[in-house]
Amino acid sequence: MRLRIVLAATLLLALTAMPAAAQVGITGGGISSDANVEVDGTSVDTDSRTGFQFGVSYATGGIFGVIVGGYYSEKGFDLSNSSNRVKLSYIEIPVMGVVRLPILERVIGPRLYGGINGGYEVGCSTEGLFTADFCDETNKFDFGLKGGIGFQVLFFGLDFAYTYGLTDVAKEADLKINNRAWSLALIIGVG
Repeated sequence: MRLRIVLAATLLLALTAMPAAAQVGITGGGISSDANVEVDGTSVDTDSRTGFQFGVSYATGGIFGVIVGGYYSEKGFDLSNSSNRVKLSYIEIPVMGVVRLPILERVIGPRLYGGINGGYEVGCSTEGLFTADFCDETNKFDFGLKGGIGFQVLFFGLDFAYTYGLTDVAKEADLKINNRAWSLALIIGVG
């Protein structure tokens, strides 16, 4: 029993003494998205759509750092009380600053991050009032802001983030659509 305690304490001290290093992470989780929709300047109610997100991220070490990622993300929205639906898929690349509050360096600790998020549309489908022509008339690039909080234990992390699109998804002059999404993701760090 004592040997196990000594080995566990030695492992904790070794991990704590490790210099803060960069880490590559494999990420996967769920997304709940909707959109800020306006037709001729009048706001339209939307319901959320669930999807998933997966990809990889690179984070520099230390208390202050940078996170860069590459993700496949499913977004979109439903118009409230109807069968009208828009499904959008993006390849997204966020670049964010991060502040870590290490309780034990590289062993356990919360983090806070925020920055910019660029996306390229790789999929679009519609149902109801939105015709297939809608997908031909969307802006393929989506630029926005992303921020969140996370918690890391050893090489595992759990992140909760919000993304707000600043780019109008629709090219039509009388229609304005901005993506919004909440995501919850598990991160497995490598290195």
